[in-house]
Amino acid sequence: MPEQVILDTLRDYVSERILQEPTVTIEPDTPLLEWGILNSISTVQLIGFIRERFQVDVPPEEVAGRNFKDLRSITLLLSKLNAE
Repeated sequence: MPEQVILDTLRDYVSERILQEPTVTIEPDTPLLEWGILNSISTVQLIGFIRERFQVDVPPEEVAGRNFKDLRSITLLLSKLNAE
């Protein structure tokens, strides 16, 4: 799956389901953790969405700040996991 499709799908999910503000624009480098957009509960919800939508299991060792700091990092992680 192209990275842009992954990025757009993640952006829509975060805007609509986590922020619950579909009109808010999140950029690929918006600091999700630093701004409190992602916390422990919303990260678990996002991982569940990733498993369901992309058919990718995120291993526990990959659930780290470096991989979930922004949409770009999450997209790169999913691309890497898809390639494995």
